[in-house]
Amino acid sequence: MFRIYDTRTGQVEDVSLEPGSVLRMCARGPARGRPVHFGELRSLLVADLIRRNAEHRHGLTVVASLVVPGGGDDEPPAGDAMALNIRPAERTMPAPEPAAVGIGSVSPVEIILEARLRPATDQATVRRTVGVGPVIFAGRDAGGWAPDEEPVASLSALADRRLDPLAVRLALMSRQHAEEADLTWDVLRDADQTLRRWRELVAGWAESPSKPMCAEMTGKVAAAFDGDLDTPAALRALRGLEQDPQIPPGSKFESFLHADQLLALDLPREIGRPPRG
Repeated sequence: MFRIYDTRTGQVEDVSLEPGSVLRMCARGPARGRPVHFGELRSLLVADLIRRNAEHRHGLTVVASLVVPGGGDDEPPAGDAMALNIRPAERTMPAPEPAAVGIGSVSPVEIILEARLRPATDQATVRRTVGVGPVIFAGRDAGGWAPDEEPVASLSALADRRLDPLAVRLALMSRQHAEEADLTWDVLRDADQTLRRWRELVAGWAESPSKPMCAEMTGKVAAAFDGDLDTPAALRALRGLEQDPQIPPGSKFESFLHADQLLALDLPREIGRPPRG
């Protein structure tokens, strides 16, 4: 069971299912034919985090759909999402007419969760609407949906500054998903430096004898994901473990790799590579 804030009820609600149940989810994807906004990527990121928690920790089968403005059935999802380790949806659909209803009828700031039991009657057992906060970049809205709108910042601009695209993932996870995320280039540079430090630490810890995971840290991460997708709390748990001199390196290694199944920050990337000069 995990809990998520439902914008329809105004409360944090349970999503309680047995292992083996099917969780359908639907998010609004980027429009075709123009650069992707960070705000659009945030909706996909939140959906990806919910999916990873449902699959890795709760044994659910997740079937994800993507509603794409101007897109048709079976078109591949935007490749920009792959740069943030966002897993592609099984299905893409064109945006429905305004009067349409159903799981595909999502606004740019919502994710629809609909749980169905398997192998029973396929009757929906729970439906939740998850809100996603706006992204502000350097004081400007970075999540507009006008077809002719140019993005305030783009993933290609990250490459120009030699920043890892996953710095955007980390920076967005540092904010509660329903709240406004205020980003700047300095924020993304700090996130990029944190990624590099964690990867170098994980590579160093990999050289030490393996030890059991730190139960306190893994418990905090699990509670954070189950408690309204509190990714800032999960990241604080990692930082606390990083700085704890009482925890053996081998335990830190196993704990960080375990957490990365949910965070998807490619923390093992530097294992086996020569140290940076």
